[in-house]
Amino acid sequence: MGSVVVPVVLVLGVAVAVVQVVHMVAVLHARVPAALSVPVLVPVVGHVSRGFALVPVVAVLPVQMPVVGVVDVVAVVDPVVPAARAVRVGVGDVFGMGGGHGVLTFDAAGDDVGQAATRSARIGSFRLRGVRGRRRVGPMKAISYSRYGGPETLVYGDVREPKIGPDSVLVKVRAAAVNPVDWKCRQGYLDPMIDAVFPVVPGWDVSGVVVQLGVSVVEYAVGDEVIGYVREDFLSRGTFAEYVAAPVRTLARKPRNLSWEEAAGLPLTGLTAYQVLTGVLQVKRGETVLVHAAAGGVGSIAVQLARHLGARVIGTASEANHDFVRSLGGEPVAYGQGLAERVRGLAPEGVDAAFDTVGGDTLKVSANLLAPEGRLASIADGEVVGYGGRYYWVRPDAEDLTRLAELAEQGVVSVHVSETFPLERAAEAHRLNEEGRTRGKIVVTVDWDAADGADTADGASADAGAR
Repeated sequence: MGSVVVPVVLVLGVAVAVVQVVHMVAVLHARVPAALSVPVLVPVVGHVSRGFALVPVVAVLPVQMPVVGVVDVVAVVDPVVPAARAVRVGVGDVFGMGGGHGVLTFDAAGDDVGQAATRSARIGSFRLRGVRGRRRVGPMKAISYSRYGGPETLVYGDVREPKIGPDSVLVKVRAAAVNPVDWKCRQGYLDPMIDAVFPVVPGWDVSGVVVQLGVSVVEYAVGDEVIGYVREDFLSRGTFAEYVAAPVRTLARKPRNLSWEEAAGLPLTGLTAYQVLTGVLQVKRGETVLVHAAAGGVGSIAVQLARHLGARVIGTASEANHDFVRSLGGEPVAYGQGLAERVRGLAPEGVDAAFDTVGGDTLKVSANLLAPEGRLASIADGEVVGYGGRYYWVRPDAEDLTRLAELAEQGVVSVHVSETFPLERAAEAHRLNEEGRTRGKIVVTVDWDAADGADTADGASADAGAR
């Protein structure tokens, strides 16, 4: 937002307040002047205090108007020249900076009739909530593929920065997690059910900073740190990029105790585990739950959540990951031949619920291990229906994701990041994930310190209006 002069019809040859935007307030009526919604508190003659004022306009949209603080007084000589002519700076061009968000402030800029002394520009730092600043849409760095295939189809380069719709925000990406569904989409396995608009930027998990709001967004402000399972009903605008357009229904606030990398690993895996355990399987205190691939992304979160729900957890994992499963609160058993006997050794009467993340023979074993009233769910194999269970596909849900973020802040849920890759090496991250032997999460990061000089400590953008 630029600085503005509080406009009046006539100035009596004395002083006019120069102001900076410090907040935004809602103005609900589309035809009511903003000055009528919030009275102007700052006098425009004599002494001007550093109070607040609302910039008056003739008509406003039913969204928001800037609240301003006085920073200077400009002398206006001509008694019949409107004050709005004395300083020719409009309201626009938001950028983030240290300590909050900034506005480029021209204390005064002389016009053709010399109504104000010319002074130099300066920068002020204030918290701006709900700012809808204009952004230049241009190229950004991203990973993309223009045809289905292996990791070799992934290309690092320029793509067009996404536009945001009314119910979306633009997120400056700090990290994006890799999930098996990413390479399955890339291979074309989901083509029968999801349209691909090439080139496709892969990725659905993200952590980052809000840098622009859609016109109807009230849930977030510029500078908010968020996480998201940013899945749309088509493949195109993914999270392996510098920016992603994210519908608010896919977002929650980032857990303050998680790093960017850990936070990026929470949404898809966390939502999957949470929705299956609480919705599909309806796990209750005192029950025994079997979780497959308990050291993986979904499995490791599922173990922690099931324990939080009061259940006993048996988790399948390789021998090398048994200590890790124990650290999460689970009782590990090895994969492979004899799995059913090993599980029955721990739960002779069967398990109350089984969470399949592998499919195939593992699904069949799970069905045979159920207690008489046991429940079965799979996220990997639709054949689960034939065993009386339910196949589940995770969905974005802001309320569920917010609950997960709260559990992470409470220390109930943690995210283990096994390895990170810079954005330009995302193909390597895909290859590693495709091998299927990862403990926890693989995460891709965007190095903004190298890209544009710095990110502030509180996550605010340092773009200075460049985008």
